[in-house]
Amino acid sequence: MKLHDAVTRYIDHKRALGMRFKAEDFILRALCRSLGDVTLTQIQAEPMTAFLNGCNPVEITANWHKKYNVIKGFYRFALSRGMAQTSPLPRHVPQRTAPAFVPYIYSQNELKRLLEAVPACCDGKVSVQADVFRALLLLLYGAGLRLEEALSLTTNDVDLYQAVICVRETKFYKTRLVPLGMDLTFALAQYVGARGSNSFDQPSAPFLCPA
Repeated sequence: MKLHDAVTRYIDHKRALGMRFKAEDFILRALCRSLGDVTLTQIQAEPMTAFLNGCNPVEITANWHKKYNVIKGFYRFALSRGMAQTSPLPRHVPQRTAPAFVPYIYSQNELKRLLEAVPACCDGKVSVQADVFRALLLLLYGAGLRLEEALSLTTNDVDLYQAVICVRETKFYKTRLVPLGMDLTFALAQYVGARGSNSFDQPSAPFLCPA
């Protein structure tokens, strides 16, 4: 079986189980582009290792391990269904040479400096207006939303009277309610007022309008 066809079957299988599988899809499609239109039996260890190493074969990062685990899952699927006889993945998984990512939480002073820099970032060179960019930063910081979640919000998802946001079908297609603090609710109300009621007449319209 061709690599592309096997990858497509694997991705469809995972999504049928309720997984979004977006990052994994990206990695596996990149693998297909890297190795070309080959059958699974043609794939050798050397090109597979080259794909895992990428542009920096010396440094083993979290991205290396992410790619390895995604492809390992694919081969587990392929081997169990007779699509492949062996796996070309390296048997020895090296330890990371790069330090692990450590999350950084911005202080209120740092957030204030970011917000003060917004007008300079939106001076006509970009298509996003300053008040929209400011609202986006406040949502990411104050509500703990992922970037894609914030950008996907519609007018109907944001209830400022109840001080709650409905985040729909995100990871594993789950929907959750996110309560808003008083300061964030007030800031978003100011944003809505500045944009004008016409921008929020349609319930399905994006809450963060680009312009």
